[in-house]
This record gives sequence, structure tokens and C-alpha cells, in this order.
Amino acid sequence: MKKIGLLLVLLVFLESCSNDDSDTKKQPDVINYYGTWIQHAESRFANDPSSKQFSYIFRKDNTFSKIRRYENINTTLTGTFKILKKDNVTQFILTYPKYNPLISNCTNDLIESFNLESVYLIDEARACDRSYVFKKI
Repeated sequence: MKKIGLLLVLLVFLESCSNDDSDTKKQPDVINYYGTWIQHAESRFANDPSSKQFSYIFRKDNTFSKIRRYENINTTLTGTFKILKKDNVTQFILTYPKYNPLISNCTNDLIESFNLESVYLIDEARACDRSYVFKKI
């Protein structure tokens, strides 16, 4: 009887120590991040040219391009990025080599950051009244 009890305790202990990867399986695979993300606007703003002026291209070598197309003029910024995953949050951190007023943040530094929510990249500068949202094409 002692052997059965010890066996049951051992099985419960081993089961409680098993690694449940279900949370990490819910996160998109990093390969899906690469490519072009375009500015997404709610339907009520769909005809406003300023709601579709920005896009990003993320490359596998961890470089990116930010393109602004407005009034038939293209402006391109480039830099590097990294993707951080923590506590079910995927965050894109973009770093530019020099300042440009098109960098979207609340601090005027060289970094932009986005959170991945469902299929959208949400600009963290929304805290200072910017509400850029991007969707991969």
C-alpha cells in the first residue's frame, strides 16, 4: 500500500512540474512579423488620406523601413528593430540612427514602440494622443 501511495505522490509531483507551453503557442511565430504593415484606419476615417500615410517593412535581418506617402511624396526612414515577448505581450522596439519628426513617440527620442494585439500593431505613442494602428498585408 505504501508503494502505491508513493507512486501516486510521485505522479502528482511530476505532473505539477510539467511545462505547459499553451501560452507560448498562442503567440504568433516570429516569422509572421516580417513583411509590410500598413496603417489601418477605422471605416469612418477610410477616405481621409492622413489615415493611410504610413507603412513599415520589417526584414529578417532586423532592419526596417518606415515609409510616409503623403500628397504623392515619399519619405523613408530606416533603422533596426527587436521583438520582445514577455507575459503574453509582444512588443516591437524600433531604433532610428538620427532624429526625425516622423518618429512616433512621446519623448522625442530615437525609439518607437508598438504592442502586437491580435493582428494589429498598436503604437505606444497613443498615450500622447497618437493612435496609429497597423495591419500586416
